[in-house]
Amino acid sequence: MMIEDRLSDNLRLLNLTEYESKTYLALVNTGISTVKEIREFAGIPYSREYDILESLEKRGYVVVQPGRPKLYRAVHPREILSKELDIRANVIEELINILTPIYESSTKQSSFEEFIWMVKGTENIKDKLTEMLGSAREEILVLGVRPIIEKSIIAALSKARRKGVRVRVLGRVKGVEHILKEADLKYLNFEHDHSRFIMVDRKELILTSEEQTTVSCALYNKNPGCIKLYVNYFMHMWSDLEQDVAD
Repeated sequence: MMIEDRLSDNLRLLNLTEYESKTYLALVNTGISTVKEIREFAGIPYSREYDILESLEKRGYVVVQPGRPKLYRAVHPREILSKELDIRANVIEELINILTPIYESSTKQSSFEEFIWMVKGTENIKDKLTEMLGSAREEILVLGVRPIIEKSIIAALSKARRKGVRVRVLGRVKGVEHILKEADLKYLNFEHDHSRFIMVDRKELILTSEEQTTVSCALYNKNPGCIKLYVNYFMHMWSDLEQDVAD
């Protein structure tokens, strides 16, 4: 693997897209550049470059100098990567603080298996989700769009929303925004949803894997420690993305 490919892959671990990674690396290599120069170096489609640069500017990876043409330069790698390191260090510390007491008290709790069940079959999963969503009283959190783009699930989410239940959807929404808007669901785009779940009232969730093209197997989870972990992860990502949108 070429060094550029490895660097691009590593940057994608920081929640950059492939094109964002290539654009930032192009600016690191070329210094102050125009959009045309960046596009030619990075091999980015013309229709995408301005959106990519705007996204990188909002995230602090790029600064722009107004003019005709506009000029762009990369923020020093040490500055931006140190910031990313601090963010991840805080997340890891939070995970340690949450997971440690769960682990240490696990022998005192009931069997872990009592809180987790396997649900097999698309229809069984759909029925369980419909049951959960119908019982929601306060909040529904959805990570990943694929599990909900089914008419009966969308209808159940929309019904819960009309009852006053707070519904938040975090996932890859490109191409399905109109469905979410029609259902009056609040959503944010999130490209890196490696797991997918629907959680109700912070008490129960259905969890599936990103790799599944057809959801035929899922985990139903009521373990309080696991629920807390997923809530913290969801709220952390929601807060960050909401701030990016606000900026």
